Amino acid sequence: MSLLSTPLCRCICGSTRKDEFDSNRVLDTYADDEPPIQQPEISGYLSYCATTDQPLRGVPIREGGLWLLSAEEEVALVSLSLYVNGFAFTHKGREHSFSLSPFALVRNCKFQATTSEGVDLSDFKCFKVSLFTQGACFYFGVRATKSEEREAEEDRSRWVIDISRAMRLVTQSLFPPFQIACEPLQAVNMTQRRLMAGYLLHHDDVSIASVLYCELHPQSVDHGKLVVYENELCQVVVMEICITERSTCCEKVGISCSCFSIEDHLFSTRTLAERKLWLRAISNVKVKLQNRAPSPSGEELRNYRLAIREHIRMSKAAFQSQAPMDALLHRHPRRSAHAISGDHDVGGISYPPPYPAPPNPPAEVALPPALGEEARAAGQAADKLVDHNQEGDLSADLPPPDDPVEQEGAEEMRAATVAAESGTVA
Repeated sequence: MSLLSTPLCRCICGSTRKDEFDSNRVLDTYADDEPPIQQPEISGYLSYCATTDQPLRGVPIREGGLWLLSAEEEVALVSLSLYVNGFAFTHKGREHSFSLSPFALVRNCKFQATTSEGVDLSDFKCFKVSLFTQGACFYFGVRATKSEEREAEEDRSRWVIDISRAMRLVTQSLFPPFQIACEPLQAVNMTQRRLMAGYLLHHDDVSIASVLYCELHPQSVDHGKLVVYENELCQVVVMEICITERSTCCEKVGISCSCFSIEDHLFSTRTLAERKLWLRAISNVKVKLQNRAPSPSGEELRNYRLAIREHIRMSKAAFQSQAPMDALLHRHPRRSAHAISGDHDVGGISYPPPYPAPPNPPAEVALPPALGEEARAAGQAADKLVDHNQEGDLSADLPPPDDPVEQEGAEEMRAATVAAESGTVA
């Protein structure tokens, strides 16, 4: 078994297999003395293919043996290769390769069942890789004896952290350089009620994700709204998502997962800090609606914006954008909201000719029947959503400043480990 450290391929950060892994080379901004990025001409919006069959980039950043919990009551030893944009393993003489998308998660889990062949699954430190928009979920484990339990736990933790890091790189590679904006555009009247705005990835369907510019508006009468534009120029509205006191606003639970949903729309942010900010701001709008608060005055809007800007300033490290890199997903032919019409509508974005309706998602990867109720519980927990209905005020109830991304990921790992060891299947 060969275990590599975590260098990335040369096309991402210029490192080689012999270099030590340095996340700052990939995730941090350029030095202050570097020339500013030249923004390309903005037109329409970007869309990417989100299927799992895209080529894996470069060389593996990690390889090692893991136990695969597969169908037919089988627990098989496989060699897993992790790439900067996906993973691959060989099972029964056949190689399986899966590229990652922004809508995926990894987290710890635990089973107490015994297979028909007498394999006690509680002897494994397990984790799952859920490609939840593709209907696929893979369960891997590190076998642990009583004398090697600590080593097995550390090995699982490294795998989960490395996989979550790859998922984060795929997500961040799709965003253009930008900063969260609070001030409206003077030349665009629709933006005058802006609380905050920035780019989000939108899950259009099982095969396409689009980068859209989203703007949160405060409560007005009985609703607020999220206005979705093609880009930061805010010239073309793609759709508007109405936010009421009963609107569902949830987050996906996973290590370093930045996905959340509003009603039937699934989004992914560039960083964990941005997801927390969006969720709290939307939650505060809902609380205002629940309390029948009037539409904010101009001065109140300025105070709300000031509070958001101050939070971003205090958490500057967590809101830093990554260094520019090539997108790790294939580009989908550019579409324009001007052409939104036709018979096929998925997630608020339509498919005019010549774009076909999205294909049916693949069947979920099955677990051994012997897992019984625990397998069903794991499947439900894999897509567990946390509803955000916290009370708060837009100016006073913003989340506390975040630690750097790596520290936050470590905290999530510790929480996930505690949950897994308590016997919770997640």
